[in-house]
Amino acid sequence: MRNYGIRQVQTSARILLICPECGQENSESADTLRRTSTFYCAGEDCDYIFDLMPGRRTDLGKAFVDACKRFYAAFYTVRRQKAP
Repeated sequence: MRNYGIRQVQTSARILLICPECGQENSESADTLRRTSTFYCAGEDCDYIFDLMPGRRTDLGKAFVDACKRFYAAFYTVRRQKAP
């Protein structure tokens, strides 16, 4: 399909995040926010962090403990089967 010299215009949505601690208005593009899990407030002396993916993040410590439990259960089952 020809574009006849007309450039394609791509728009990107802007998201406004208002900090609950300092009231700073943080404006960022939706594409940038999709690639990050946290966003830091740009206000002066404010250390608030926006959590952009609540519940979707895995707890690495819990995942490791669960893997150890599964390994031990499999090892224990094999060991009991070999015992007379």
